[in-house]
Amino acid sequence: MVGRSFQHLLSFLMLLLLCAKPGLGNLTGCIERERQALLHFKRRLVDEFGLLSSWGDDNRDCCQWRGVQCSNQSGHIIMLHLQAPPSENPYKYQSLRGEISPSLLELDHLTHLDLSCNDFEGRHIPPFLGSLSRMQYLNLSHANFAQTVPTQLGNLSNLLSLDLSDNYYPRLNSGNLEWLSRLSSLRRLGLSSVNLSEAIPMGSQASN
Repeated sequence: MVGRSFQHLLSFLMLLLLCAKPGLGNLTGCIERERQALLHFKRRLVDEFGLLSSWGDDNRDCCQWRGVQCSNQSGHIIMLHLQAPPSENPYKYQSLRGEISPSLLELDHLTHLDLSCNDFEGRHIPPFLGSLSRMQYLNLSHANFAQTVPTQLGNLSNLLSLDLSDNYYPRLNSGNLEWLSRLSSLRRLGLSSVNLSEAIPMGSQASN
């Protein structure tokens, strides 16, 4: 009798484990290749406010790092939400500074990237961001980017939302809007303060 009860209990526990398995997700931690990519990304930044202090060997599961979200099914990083928080001064943010490392290309399942309100010190938007083919949400607003918007962003065919607004000093500019026509899934576009005075209108190249 006891043996049969134990067998029933064991069967129940096995069934419970099998049912729970799809939701276990990233309990084993993040993917090491992607963890290393984030650490390389961090090394290119100046983090004077300690916003990325959780990114390191003290907590090896990068899915638990600030601003990082992983897929529950695959463990891949799907979101980086690194919008700078406001400071005590209402006109300033606790910004990250520096440059964006191409190590982000290792995050090939990334769908959301928010780097808004940081300070990239007049650098150009890296053209390699156009290779993150799964990207659906890209926010680079108010982040002190300058120079010309890379036309490679037109390769992001899954993009639903793109915000490049409020990059003032010096102003971001675009000399060609043809790349926008390739963003067939786009639902929201922010280009306020982007200098379009010398932009070639969409369709004009095809008509020439």
